[in-house]
Amino acid sequence: MGLIMKKQRHIFRLIILVIIFIIIPVLLYSLGDFSRRNFLKETLSLITILGFTLLLSQFFLTRINKKLVKDIRMVNVLKIHKIIGYIFISILLLHPFFIIVPKFFDNTVTPADAFLKLITTFSSLGVILGLIAYTSMVILVITSFFRFKLHLTYRTWRSLHGYFTMLFIITASWHLINMGRHSNNPFSIYYVLMVTSGIFYLLKTYLFKTSKNEKSSR
Repeated sequence: MGLIMKKQRHIFRLIILVIIFIIIPVLLYSLGDFSRRNFLKETLSLITILGFTLLLSQFFLTRINKKLVKDIRMVNVLKIHKIIGYIFISILLLHPFFIIVPKFFDNTVTPADAFLKLITTFSSLGVILGLIAYTSMVILVITSFFRFKLHLTYRTWRSLHGYFTMLFIITASWHLINMGRHSNNPFSIYYVLMVTSGIFYLLKTYLFKTSKNEKSSR
């Protein structure tokens, strides 16, 4: 009976995460009063939105989520964290190309011109934030994949991972709210709530662990 209840709690917590980071964004997208474009552009937009919201879920798929860790063990939480991270960071790394690819199918701007404009336009705050977010994401990928080759200790890597994650999430969210064509008020409120709560729990965990370590070392 205890094992069944534990499994039910495990499923229930995962369902909550699915509702918050997949179903709610899809509903906000579906019910939003946006001008709809062709199927390719809308599909790429939805993939990008879900890629970002599932990366936001990473805040809650770490040791921060103590109840989930207790239910399914830390090793399984980390497996889910890594799978989601690798898949959806890969999707977001392709985000600039998602903007360029549709240019192959219309007669407005050539893909080459669109790409050059994308990487050389610094007059817009949204573009600058996007470039900062993209650079932070690349650093996260490099330090995660090549941690041992870079001779980073776990403590150093974990600190870098946390700080660059916060930089990425803040600038990417700001970029989305500033420039995203699907960033209406409900979406903006959703992003702010998820980012704020995620960063709060991340800082709480880091600061609590630091103060705890300092006390134990005295």
